Amino acid sequence: MAQHVNLDAMIPREDFARTLDEEVKGEPIKDFPLSYLESDSPIRVQLRKPDFQRETNHWTPEQLATFIASFLDQEVIPSLILWRAPSFIFVIDGGHRLSALRAWMVDDYGDGAISQAFYNGEITDSQKRIAKRARTLIENKIGRYSTLRALVGQKTAQDQKQLKRAGLMFTRPLQLQWVYGDARVAETSFFKINSQGTPLDDVEAMLIENRAKPLAIAARAIMRAGSGHKYWSMFQASRQEEVEALSRSLFRLLFKPEASSPLRTLDVPLGGSSSPVDALSLIIDFLTVAGSYDQNRIIPIDKYESDTTGENTEKVLRNSLDVANRITGNSAGSLGLHPAVYFYTESGKHSRFLFLGIASLFSEKVRNNDTAWFKKFTSARSKLEDFLINEKSLIGLILRAITPRQRMAKAKELISWLVDQYNKGEDVSAQGAIAHMGVKGRIFDGASTQAGPSRFTNDVKSLVFIDKALNKNHKCSICGGHIDSTKSMSYDHLTPVNDGGSGGAKNLDLVHPYCNTGIKGAKNQAD
Repeated sequence: MAQHVNLDAMIPREDFARTLDEEVKGEPIKDFPLSYLESDSPIRVQLRKPDFQRETNHWTPEQLATFIASFLDQEVIPSLILWRAPSFIFVIDGGHRLSALRAWMVDDYGDGAISQAFYNGEITDSQKRIAKRARTLIENKIGRYSTLRALVGQKTAQDQKQLKRAGLMFTRPLQLQWVYGDARVAETSFFKINSQGTPLDDVEAMLIENRAKPLAIAARAIMRAGSGHKYWSMFQASRQEEVEALSRSLFRLLFKPEASSPLRTLDVPLGGSSSPVDALSLIIDFLTVAGSYDQNRIIPIDKYESDTTGENTEKVLRNSLDVANRITGNSAGSLGLHPAVYFYTESGKHSRFLFLGIASLFSEKVRNNDTAWFKKFTSARSKLEDFLINEKSLIGLILRAITPRQRMAKAKELISWLVDQYNKGEDVSAQGAIAHMGVKGRIFDGASTQAGPSRFTNDVKSLVFIDKALNKNHKCSICGGHIDSTKSMSYDHLTPVNDGGSGGAKNLDLVHPYCNTGIKGAKNQAD
């Protein structure tokens, strides 16, 4: 998968709706020299992206370096398209081009001072790695901006190519086109332009279309852990703080720590990769199943009313956090599901459909206040986890044999069925699971028979690591399920304090939070 440089902090966003609804008269600037991107330039200070525009993170380090070289070497570059509002200059098309040049000028490819401030220090390790790669590539291929800037006006230099580029970079402007009309005209122009070239993907288009809805605001907030552009800035200050705090909590529960390939630890994130391309789609699906404030149904993103106060955005985030806290964490109701058992394939890849299926199932039980089902789940947990571990490859094949739209529902159905079967005392076979899922034809798991290459792949390394690590992993003495000690663990008195139990090491056991409070605690109260 291509890795993309995050340049989103280079040009701030602003809401079209906050601009005066009138056309600005006057003669516009004719072109855009590099000097307009200098830190003290009045033009740079006025530059804005539309608030609904996709994140500026669709270029690889190679594309970034190629564009900067093309600019310096006087090659043909498409015109920028701008729209003039009373206080700002909006970039309708060309945000990546301007951001790339600005990033080069300030040496910030998603990890510098501007980006650190923009994201409140919440920058992922993968973003830092990509930024470092981009910086190294550009410095080797082009040189630092400060180096070329120092060569302006010089007669000689050790690198003649750099000297030539330095002499031309401030005299070569980018060409401009202007959109004339009010904010509605500018917005229409934006969508027409962005339906060409690199089109908006389905997730981006959905977010833009529903940008004032609670799910869209909440998804963008979680995506950047409550940092970056404040899509929720229209809410009152106290509600903004709540949105940001809830978003940070959800981001950390879903995406921390970052997983590596091959896996070298079982401490993996519930939601898989935090890269915007992968994570945003998963967040929206998670909020859809977990965030509904209607007890009787799941509400799709487009069926919500626009949220002007933040009340419904906060509800969506709180409801989603309740579900996430059931899955992991140290709250009393947390079942502490081990991600490597429930949400990852045998080769260490995140399974979004298992994650969303379980999230949907838990959300349904939480909304209906079905406390008895969580006890049933705990009763079946040991056998359920054995099945999930032993049949990981088969489950993946089953889900791939189902159409993508059905996979989340089928994963939910599978977990629910397994819990019911084990509570009935039934033995569950792989063929029985296949038949229950309604998959037609034969499913052959050839993973164990395939001859591999001479070198170990990352998938093979992850497979063997997960197998050996889970075999040694600590299990809860109450339910027999695996414990994720880094995220969700409770310290239990083997002999309760009320019965004279001490705080010594021999009286301490490690269990799931829910097992300690909801199972053992309830039993002690009954006794």
